[in-house]
Amino acid sequence: MKSRFGFRVTFLLCAFLLLSQTAVAAQHQVRSGSLVFSIDDTTGAYMLDDGTLHFAGRLPGGASRVTASTTGLRFPLVEGVEANVSPAPGKSSALLFSWKVVGKSPVEQPPAFPDFDVIPAGLHSFSHRQMNFAPPVFDSPQDVSTPWVLFSESGHALIISPASDFFLASMLGDAKTRVAVGMNSEVGKLPVGFTATALVAAAPDIASAYDAWGTALRALYHRSPAASDADPILRYIGVLTDNAGGHYYYNYEYAEGLNYEESLVRFIERSRQAGFPFGYLQLDSWWYAKSSWNPEQPVGHIKNPALPDEDWNRYGGLVEWKAQPGVFPKGLASFHKRVDLPFLAHNRFIDKDSPYRKRYDISGVAAVDPGYWNELANYAAESGIAVYLQDWLDATYRFSPELHSVPGKGELFMDGMASAMAAHRITMQYCMAYPLHMLQGVKYPNLTTIRAAGDGLTRDRWMQLAFNARLIHELGAWPATDVMPSRDTAAMLFATLSGGPVGVGDAFEDLDRTNIFKVASTDGQIVKPDEPLMPLDASYLSQAERTGAPIIAATFTRHGNHNTAYLLAFADDPAKPTTDFSVTPMALGFSGSVAVFDPMSETLAIVDSKEAITGKPTGPDAFAYRVVAPVSASGIAVIGDIGKFVPMGRKRVTSYQDLAHGVRLKIAFAANDTTITVAGYARGNIAAHAEGAIILSTTRDPQTGLFKVELQPIIRTATEAILTLSDQKKGGDTRSSRH
Repeated sequence: MKSRFGFRVTFLLCAFLLLSQTAVAAQHQVRSGSLVFSIDDTTGAYMLDDGTLHFAGRLPGGASRVTASTTGLRFPLVEGVEANVSPAPGKSSALLFSWKVVGKSPVEQPPAFPDFDVIPAGLHSFSHRQMNFAPPVFDSPQDVSTPWVLFSESGHALIISPASDFFLASMLGDAKTRVAVGMNSEVGKLPVGFTATALVAAAPDIASAYDAWGTALRALYHRSPAASDADPILRYIGVLTDNAGGHYYYNYEYAEGLNYEESLVRFIERSRQAGFPFGYLQLDSWWYAKSSWNPEQPVGHIKNPALPDEDWNRYGGLVEWKAQPGVFPKGLASFHKRVDLPFLAHNRFIDKDSPYRKRYDISGVAAVDPGYWNELANYAAESGIAVYLQDWLDATYRFSPELHSVPGKGELFMDGMASAMAAHRITMQYCMAYPLHMLQGVKYPNLTTIRAAGDGLTRDRWMQLAFNARLIHELGAWPATDVMPSRDTAAMLFATLSGGPVGVGDAFEDLDRTNIFKVASTDGQIVKPDEPLMPLDASYLSQAERTGAPIIAATFTRHGNHNTAYLLAFADDPAKPTTDFSVTPMALGFSGSVAVFDPMSETLAIVDSKEAITGKPTGPDAFAYRVVAPVSASGIAVIGDIGKFVPMGRKRVTSYQDLAHGVRLKIAFAANDTTITVAGYARGNIAAHAEGAIILSTTRDPQTGLFKVELQPIIRTATEAILTLSDQKKGGDTRSSRH
């Protein structure tokens, strides 16, 4: 009896210890920064927590065997599918979720993972519609391949999105009762070995969450952001012949007896003689052969009835991507020699009767054959095309069913395009893209620009352009605005602040010299900010809550630790009344006092970082523009070259240095620059000294502290000058500050 009792005690004690160990082992977690994923292998319940936002879900089959390793957690998701959760690449607070078909048979119904059914209450959502140019939408989450930004009233944010297979992937749910990453409804069987990934990032504010998400996604594809001057359309102001504003869009000076080529040659020659420094020419769809067939809508036989009835003057599918004799009689390469400008060249979907179908594999209206793309890239390289513009991406997707139902087909279309162009050092621009095209573009280093809104840079495009800019920026590209008349000051300002291309569409007689040189130097290089114009966090909340407050967006020039902000506040709808804007310098990243300059009125104010910068959007375009610069320890704040929309842009001010009693700037003069005026704020009278330039005048308003220094380069070729500004009372000491 005694020994039997002892056995029972020993058995119960062992069982208790075993159960205790099992209970402890049931919880597994993986962390990236503040973001923690945990799973209970006894129930299959899992949670995502960043300390403020809490999400939860459950494995479809319940309990699961979880294996932990140094790289993350692995466990069965459903029969034949294994899931993995690990820290995302890159130094960010982000997690990578993935699943792989590991069974012996294809998967009939693709799973969703992660799939949260416990969502924090009161969150707003922001996503993009499955429409051309990916229109932004608040609190109506889209079941398409697009990031979902979920944010609280305090601005705390979590971003969740597909991270692969963007043509097949889809967000699922309503952001209130369900948040999931799955596949779109057309996807059928998925083969053994198929792997899908999703990405989740979180941060205390929306901009930081985007940064964490974008950093991780770019790291996943080894993508470096495109430089601000990566190709001719990012580097120079150019001429666009696009719809909704291009004078030469299916039009030329036929009334004067000129043909298409001679009209364009005359325009370029006259522009050069007049000193307009255009750095590229866009060739829209008018230059190559098309049919009158369009799967999308009824189309007329002729695009412009006033012009010849030839295959280039139509609006249907692509027949042949070569210059047509009715436009360029001796070919595109010959025209390129005449104008001596790189081209941004348009293309579209493939016609149902195109001869390309006899030579290459065409799925729907999309080429999925490397041979097609190699042929086009070879022609482009021979003809002066520096940037390939793929338009009609929306129609290509909708009328090519395999692209959104068969694994790998979308990649064949997009990979083939990027690879062939990259082989010839040709960069790319996407137009009429869905969110999925934009996300897919993260894979391609030679994708430098993505059109962020519809045709023509009209005032009603601004809201979409600003909110889409952040997505495009995080993918490593630049947002592209469309054609505008150079006399439209507001449009020229917005395009410059966007950081992307600036292209005008005027006839020669309508070119506005003042605005063109507010955008660019005399060599045509755009004086631009370091990043796109993007909305502040407060504007995401005001748009979600429909308060009617102006959208407040900002961009920056960063010279080391010295930042200059360019602040644009604008009404969502310029036709409706709007309130004053209000933002603190602290919200822009400043501490201490700042100088706030209004370029339109040339007025200046000094504001503490915790005080509000306020104003009212005015004029028919209902906007207000301010340049914000920190006041240095020496009591000087530099606004920069006030003859430019972006006065501290790197193409003008190449470096900034704080000194013990002043500041030092390196200023780039382009060939044929005459004079420039550097303005700013000084607490007291200043002394100005220049090397490589002549100081023509120095003035300071004793009431406001606004100073202006007028400079003239010593030589007329491209050069760099050094301008030193110092406190006159300190004796003009120009020693470097040791702070």
